[in-house]
Amino acid sequence: MAMLSGCTGGNQSSDSATFRNAYTGNPVDLHFNTSGIQNYAWPAGRAVFAPFLKYSFNKEKFLLGALKDLQINDKEVTLTFRDDLTWDNGDDWTTEDLDVQLQLAKKTGTSLWGYLDDYKIVDKKTARLLLSNTTNPQIIKFELTNFFVDTKKETHEKFLDKDVSEFLQWAWEDPVASGMFSFVSKDKQAFEFEPNPEFYNADNVDIDTYLLQSFGGNTAQHQALVSGDKIDAATSLFVPPEIVDQFKDHVVEVNIPAKWGYGVVFNHDDPHFGKRAVRQAVAHVINRQAIVDNAGPRSKFVSQTPCGIAPKDQEYWLGDWMSDFETYGPKSSQTQKATKLLQDAGYSKQNGKWQSSDGTIGGEYYSPAGWSDWTTMTSTVVDQLNNFGFDFSISTLPTNDWFSHYSNSNFTMGSLYWLPGGSRSTFPYFPLRYQLWEEEIGGGHNYREKAESEQTIPGRGGGEMTITPLEETEKIAQQPSDDKSRPFVQRAAWHSHIELPFLGLVSKYEQSWMTNDNWTIPPKENVNRRVKWPPYWWTHEGELQHDA
Repeated sequence: MAMLSGCTGGNQSSDSATFRNAYTGNPVDLHFNTSGIQNYAWPAGRAVFAPFLKYSFNKEKFLLGALKDLQINDKEVTLTFRDDLTWDNGDDWTTEDLDVQLQLAKKTGTSLWGYLDDYKIVDKKTARLLLSNTTNPQIIKFELTNFFVDTKKETHEKFLDKDVSEFLQWAWEDPVASGMFSFVSKDKQAFEFEPNPEFYNADNVDIDTYLLQSFGGNTAQHQALVSGDKIDAATSLFVPPEIVDQFKDHVVEVNIPAKWGYGVVFNHDDPHFGKRAVRQAVAHVINRQAIVDNAGPRSKFVSQTPCGIAPKDQEYWLGDWMSDFETYGPKSSQTQKATKLLQDAGYSKQNGKWQSSDGTIGGEYYSPAGWSDWTTMTSTVVDQLNNFGFDFSISTLPTNDWFSHYSNSNFTMGSLYWLPGGSRSTFPYFPLRYQLWEEEIGGGHNYREKAESEQTIPGRGGGEMTITPLEETEKIAQQPSDDKSRPFVQRAAWHSHIELPFLGLVSKYEQSWMTNDNWTIPPKENVNRRVKWPPYWWTHEGELQHDA
């Protein structure tokens, strides 16, 4: 493997158009197969694969990338791709590549296929997606923001006839690029990329060498930004206020609504956490504001009511239902309510611990290593729960092991993000379905069977509500407008806040860090300013220019 010309200590001269972006992870262990989620190097993928579509949080509008046009009419979606969309080896991109991409997306259960009956290739640059039902157009657009030009027929078609597990385990080490940069090499220090001359916006790219440098966690990235001479950007990095105060003036924070955040996942097959009363007791005990205060009020905020919808979107979607939702005390620990729930469920406190014939309520509480803000939030949550009488111990694991425990249902309760994240989580269908299904851990929280079954829960204003959660959630997507979707959102959210498939605690703004001493950046109100992610989209649009 080639040595990295730009990785010797990270001290490039100030007049070199080398862009250094910080990342936590060992590049040697990572790959470019976007479907192999656990070891996919998504920041590296953003460098080499062109996006279909992006979303501007500044202007609340969709922006075209590889697509030249997008039309959604009734049950048809017409995708028209750019005429100059090309692979970095000189081959033209055609819908033959898209054909393989869509087949593999179906094979892997990609969520887009939840809306499709079929698709039709029209010509070399045009395809039609044939929807199975009337679908809110926003759903399709948000789905397409997760698609990149990352599938080449000659490379990927061999997996069409193989078991899906073989494709998901495939580590693509030497990608053919469609985006801004071509892959050069990688080692423990960094991924190295060079400009892709075949990229359709190649004239926008004012970078000679793009380095995605490996750092051993948030703290190392903080130190690099404080020193001011080791990196030019950190794509997504939590930084506490006391560290921000140490940054030089040329380090610029870009806050982007994350629609993502810290939450709790329960194992619904567990003898304790499979009980609604225990889950509700947990929700009452945890003081969500204390989590925010301890881990970063600069970028984090509480969920007003845990109901499966991103906090800033709850009022819009819930309307006059919102005042009837149980908040579980966002700024307090409601121990009396929790005590009554547990006692009514047959638990008693002995030697300071809540227990029943199935033993004490607790277990190992998993948290990801290297995520400094999550470490703080986990400590806050577990301290509160144990002070009340639960019996948890914290187990901090490498990210892959953290995921594996949940995928294998080898847990009782632990930390996990409660929103799928990104612009799509603006539309409540995505987070509500995510919490029921949770494909990223293979449904390891064991709620899928319940989600597909009819349930009777306490109703709004007394009485009872009968609901099949997944069916109700799917109906959100099948409506032509927000107004038509809202009644289904309200019922699905009501179920979520009663039943608590997940417990949403905190959401946040993404903190993306850029430097403007050697690079130009777009002004605050620019349409491109708050698009995920600045080091990539700004380059795509020509907003990031070398200014030494």
